Amino acid sequence: MNDTDTVTVRFIPQAWVNDCAIQVDPAGPTTFTVPAGDAQNADGDWLADNSDASDRLQTHENAHRWIRQWSGPFEIEIEHQ
Repeated sequence: MNDTDTVTVRFIPQAWVNDCAIQVDPAGPTTFTVPAGDAQNADGDWLADNSDASDRLQTHENAHRWIRQWSGPFEIEIEHQ
């Protein structure tokens, strides 16, 4: 993998209902791309989906504005080969 490789990140917005996070309709596009290195840890392993480590991608500069501003619960999935 070289520095120009990218991966797609999927943002899944949620809302709290009866103390349970449920998926809700998005306020815009739910996918964006990031450099592959931004979706990997220091060892080169992919960040786990729906983890604290992958959650940081919500604020990535490539994320859509509505995603960066989302204040509710969410999940992040990284689509890699």
